[in-house]
Amino acid sequence: MKRSISTSAGRSDIVPGRKEPVNRHRIKIAALFYGLLTASAVVWGMVRDDSCVKLFFHPDALLTNADTWLSIGVGSLIGIGFGAGVARFSRYTVSRYKWARTMHIEFRGLLGPLDNLDVLAFALFSAVGEELFFRGALQSSFGIVIASLVFGALHIGSGRKFLPWPFLAIIIGFAFGGMFFVTGNLAACITAHFVINYRNLHFINKYNPAHHIHGEDTGLSIHQ
Repeated sequence: MKRSISTSAGRSDIVPGRKEPVNRHRIKIAALFYGLLTASAVVWGMVRDDSCVKLFFHPDALLTNADTWLSIGVGSLIGIGFGAGVARFSRYTVSRYKWARTMHIEFRGLLGPLDNLDVLAFALFSAVGEELFFRGALQSSFGIVIASLVFGALHIGSGRKFLPWPFLAIIIGFAFGGMFFVTGNLAACITAHFVINYRNLHFINKYNPAHHIHGEDTGLSIHQ
Protein backbone atom coordinates (compact mmCIF):
# COMPACT_ATOMS: atom_id res chain seq x y z
CA MET A 1 0.00 0.00 0.00
CA LYS A 2 1.36 3.40 -0.98
CA ARG A 3 1.51 6.14 1.63
CA SER A 4 2.74 9.66 1.04
CA ILE A 5 3.77 12.59 3.17
CA SER A 6 4.32 16.11 1.85
CA THR A 7 7.39 17.75 3.33
CA SER A 8 7.91 21.49 3.83
CA ALA A 9 10.08 21.48 0.72
CA GLY A 10 7.18 20.31 -1.42
CA ARG A 11 8.31 16.75 -2.10
CA SER A 12 5.79 13.92 -1.86
CA ASP A 13 7.67 11.08 -0.22
CA ILE A 14 6.68 7.43 -0.18
CA VAL A 15 7.68 4.57 2.05
CA PRO A 16 10.73 2.49 1.09
CA GLY A 17 10.07 -0.23 -1.45
CA ARG A 18 8.40 1.98 -4.07
CA LYS A 19 10.55 3.36 -6.89
CA GLU A 20 10.22 7.07 -7.79
CA PRO A 21 11.35 8.45 -11.16
CA VAL A 22 14.98 9.59 -11.17
CA ASN A 23 15.93 12.76 -13.01
CA ARG A 24 19.19 12.10 -14.87
CA HIS A 25 19.60 15.78 -15.74
CA ARG A 26 20.98 16.35 -12.23
CA ILE A 27 24.02 14.22 -12.99
CA LYS A 28 24.67 16.19 -16.16
CA ILE A 29 24.39 19.49 -14.29
CA ALA A 30 26.68 18.22 -11.51
CA ALA A 31 29.20 16.94 -14.06
CA LEU A 32 29.19 20.31 -15.83
CA PHE A 33 29.56 22.37 -12.64
CA TYR A 34 32.28 20.26 -11.05
CA GLY A 35 33.96 19.79 -14.40
CA LEU A 36 34.26 23.57 -14.71
CA LEU A 37 35.53 23.77 -11.13
CA THR A 38 38.16 21.11 -11.88
CA ALA A 39 39.14 22.84 -15.12
CA SER A 40 39.54 26.12 -13.23
CA ALA A 41 41.85 24.41 -10.73
CA VAL A 42 43.90 22.85 -13.54
CA VAL A 43 44.29 26.20 -15.32
CA TRP A 44 45.22 27.79 -11.99
CA GLY A 45 47.88 25.14 -11.45
CA MET A 46 49.29 25.53 -14.95
CA VAL A 47 49.56 29.30 -14.58
CA ARG A 48 50.99 29.14 -11.06
CA ASP A 49 53.26 26.11 -11.27
CA ASP A 50 53.42 25.17 -14.96
CA SER A 51 52.00 21.82 -13.84
CA CYS A 52 48.55 20.69 -12.74
CA VAL A 53 50.11 17.72 -10.90
CA LYS A 54 51.35 20.05 -8.17
CA LEU A 55 47.74 20.81 -7.25
CA PHE A 56 47.64 17.45 -5.52
CA PHE A 57 50.58 18.27 -3.23
CA HIS A 58 50.94 20.89 -0.51
CA PRO A 59 53.95 23.16 -1.16
CA ASP A 60 54.83 23.49 2.55
CA ALA A 61 53.58 20.25 4.03
CA LEU A 62 54.37 19.25 7.60
CA LEU A 63 55.50 15.75 6.61
CA THR A 64 57.88 16.84 3.85
CA ASN A 65 60.16 13.79 4.11
CA ALA A 66 57.43 11.15 4.03
CA ASP A 67 57.32 8.66 1.18
CA THR A 68 54.77 9.87 -1.38
CA TRP A 69 52.84 6.63 -1.80
CA LEU A 70 52.94 5.92 1.92
CA SER A 71 51.53 9.37 2.71
CA ILE A 72 48.81 8.89 0.08
CA GLY A 73 47.88 5.52 1.59
CA VAL A 74 47.88 6.81 5.15
CA GLY A 75 45.99 9.91 4.06
CA SER A 76 43.32 7.79 2.41
CA LEU A 77 42.83 5.80 5.61
CA ILE A 78 42.61 9.02 7.62
CA GLY A 79 40.07 10.35 5.15
CA ILE A 80 37.91 7.24 5.41
CA GLY A 81 37.92 7.40 9.20
CA PHE A 82 37.26 11.14 9.35
CA GLY A 83 34.53 10.95 6.72
CA ALA A 84 32.76 8.09 8.48
CA GLY A 85 32.91 10.00 11.75
CA VAL A 86 31.41 13.16 10.23
CA ALA A 87 28.66 11.15 8.54
CA ARG A 88 27.87 9.49 11.87
CA PHE A 89 27.76 12.88 13.57
CA SER A 90 25.34 14.11 10.91
CA ARG A 91 22.94 11.32 11.81
CA TYR A 92 23.29 12.22 15.48
CA THR A 93 22.40 15.87 14.88
CA VAL A 94 19.34 14.88 12.84
CA SER A 95 18.18 12.64 15.69
CA ARG A 96 18.69 15.32 18.36
CA TYR A 97 18.22 18.80 16.91
CA LYS A 98 15.30 20.42 15.13
CA TRP A 99 17.49 22.62 12.91
CA ALA A 100 19.28 19.54 11.57
CA ARG A 101 16.01 17.70 10.90
CA THR A 102 14.60 20.76 9.15
CA MET A 103 17.66 21.09 6.94
CA HIS A 104 17.59 17.35 6.24
CA ILE A 105 13.98 17.58 5.01
CA GLU A 106 14.78 20.62 2.89
CA PHE A 107 17.65 18.75 1.23
CA ARG A 108 15.29 15.88 0.44
CA GLY A 109 13.01 18.30 -1.36
CA LEU A 110 15.87 20.04 -3.13
CA LEU A 111 17.59 16.89 -4.33
CA GLY A 112 14.54 14.78 -5.07
CA PRO A 113 14.79 10.97 -5.32
CA LEU A 114 18.32 9.62 -5.77
CA ASP A 115 19.46 6.21 -6.91
CA ASN A 116 22.90 4.66 -6.34
CA LEU A 117 24.33 6.13 -9.53
CA ASP A 118 23.15 9.63 -8.56
CA VAL A 119 24.74 9.34 -5.13
CA LEU A 120 28.01 7.93 -6.48
CA ALA A 121 28.26 10.60 -9.18
CA PHE A 122 27.48 13.53 -6.88
CA ALA A 123 29.88 12.31 -4.20
CA LEU A 124 32.73 11.64 -6.63
CA PHE A 125 32.35 14.82 -8.70
CA SER A 126 32.08 17.08 -5.65
CA ALA A 127 34.98 15.45 -3.79
CA VAL A 128 37.44 15.70 -6.68
CA GLY A 129 36.32 19.06 -8.05
CA GLU A 130 36.03 20.93 -4.75
CA GLU A 131 39.23 19.58 -3.24
CA LEU A 132 41.32 20.34 -6.32
CA PHE A 133 39.96 23.87 -6.39
CA PHE A 134 39.65 24.84 -2.72
CA ARG A 135 42.63 22.99 -1.27
CA GLY A 136 44.89 22.34 -4.25
CA ALA A 137 44.52 25.74 -5.89
CA LEU A 138 43.06 28.21 -3.39
CA GLN A 139 44.66 27.08 -0.13
CA SER A 140 48.09 26.64 -1.67
CA SER A 141 47.90 30.21 -2.98
CA PHE A 142 46.09 32.16 -0.24
CA GLY A 143 46.16 29.98 2.87
CA ILE A 144 43.76 27.83 4.84
CA VAL A 145 41.64 30.71 6.20
CA ILE A 146 40.70 32.17 2.82
CA ALA A 147 40.15 28.72 1.31
CA SER A 148 37.88 27.62 4.17
CA LEU A 149 35.82 30.83 4.14
CA VAL A 150 35.28 30.68 0.39
CA PHE A 151 34.44 26.97 0.74
CA GLY A 152 31.79 27.91 3.28
CA ALA A 153 30.45 30.67 1.01
CA LEU A 154 29.91 28.12 -1.76
CA HIS A 155 27.59 26.22 0.60
CA ILE A 156 25.26 29.13 1.33
CA GLY A 157 21.73 27.91 0.70
CA SER A 158 18.51 29.72 -0.09
CA GLY A 159 16.54 30.66 2.99
CA ARG A 160 17.12 30.60 6.74
CA LYS A 161 16.61 26.84 6.97
CA PHE A 162 20.02 26.35 5.31
CA LEU A 163 21.78 28.89 7.56
CA PRO A 164 23.83 26.31 9.54
CA TRP A 165 25.19 24.72 6.36
CA PRO A 166 27.89 27.27 5.42
CA PHE A 167 29.16 27.44 9.01
CA LEU A 168 29.46 23.66 9.14
CA ALA A 169 31.22 23.77 5.76
CA ILE A 170 33.75 26.29 7.09
CA ILE A 171 34.60 23.97 9.98
CA ILE A 172 34.94 21.02 7.60
CA GLY A 173 37.03 23.23 5.32
CA PHE A 174 39.52 23.88 8.11
CA ALA A 175 39.64 20.16 8.86
CA PHE A 176 40.30 19.31 5.22
CA GLY A 177 42.89 22.05 5.02
CA GLY A 178 44.63 20.68 8.10
CA MET A 179 44.77 17.19 6.63
CA PHE A 180 46.16 18.63 3.40
CA PHE A 181 48.90 20.46 5.31
CA VAL A 182 49.84 17.53 7.54
CA THR A 183 49.82 14.72 4.96
CA GLY A 184 51.13 16.84 2.11
CA ASN A 185 48.60 15.65 -0.47
CA LEU A 186 44.89 15.68 -1.26
CA ALA A 187 44.27 11.96 -0.69
CA ALA A 188 42.84 12.45 2.80
CA CYS A 189 40.70 15.42 1.74
CA ILE A 190 39.26 13.80 -1.37
CA THR A 191 38.59 10.50 0.41
CA ALA A 192 36.95 12.18 3.42
CA HIS A 193 34.88 14.46 1.20
CA PHE A 194 33.70 11.49 -0.85
CA VAL A 195 32.78 9.39 2.19
CA ILE A 196 30.87 12.25 3.83
CA ASN A 197 28.86 13.08 0.73
CA TYR A 198 28.29 9.45 -0.26
CA ARG A 199 26.97 8.40 3.14
CA ASN A 200 25.02 11.60 3.80
CA LEU A 201 23.34 11.57 0.38
CA HIS A 202 22.25 7.98 0.96
CA PHE A 203 20.96 8.97 4.39
CA ILE A 204 19.10 12.02 3.06
CA ASN A 205 17.51 9.91 0.34
CA LYS A 206 16.43 7.02 2.57
CA TYR A 207 15.53 8.66 5.87
CA ASN A 208 12.58 11.04 6.18
CA PRO A 209 12.26 12.66 9.64
CA ALA A 210 8.68 13.64 8.76
CA HIS A 211 7.68 9.98 9.09
CA HIS A 212 8.88 9.96 12.69
CA ILE A 213 7.37 13.36 13.41
CA HIS A 214 3.99 11.92 12.41
CA GLY A 215 4.60 8.68 14.28
CA GLU A 216 5.05 6.41 11.27
CA ASP A 217 7.36 3.40 11.20
CA THR A 218 9.24 3.24 7.87
CA GLY A 219 11.49 0.38 8.84
CA LEU A 220 14.56 2.62 8.50
CA SER A 221 16.94 3.39 11.31
CA ILE A 222 18.72 6.69 11.72
CA HIS A 223 21.90 4.68 12.28
CA GLN A 224 21.76 2.97 8.88
